[in-house]
Amino acid sequence: MKEKKVRDIMTRGVVTVRYDETLPNIAEIMAKESISCIVIVNENDETAGIVTSLDIVKAFGEKTEDEIEKTTAEDIMTPLVYNVNPEMTLKEVSNIMLAKNIHRVVVLSAEGRRKPVGLLSATDIVKEVRKVRE
Repeated sequence: MKEKKVRDIMTRGVVTVRYDETLPNIAEIMAKESISCIVIVNENDETAGIVTSLDIVKAFGEKTEDEIEKTTAEDIMTPLVYNVNPEMTLKEVSNIMLAKNIHRVVVLSAEGRRKPVGLLSATDIVKEVRKVRE
């Protein structure tokens, strides 16, 4: 059996926002799209960070209503985002996730640009492992 690659199971159509997007707008987009993370991009549409639902919950718990209105993606994002290539194997990415204790990675364009083309989460890999029995 041929080993699956990231491109085989990644979620395509990454939802992105810029650094200056406000927390309420990010929360609205995430709720509307039913997603748990959003990729933050710079002016060249290159990956600059990630905001997860947990980041929003944390900010909500720590900030006043006025502060929340003024909080931007840059204020709450995780700037260190682990990126992978769509041609990597799921085993390679699983090992990165384990070593770095992360739950998702941003999939970048195969051409080496920093433009996000997909997301791969631990849940995606769990679903794939389940298929091994089928």
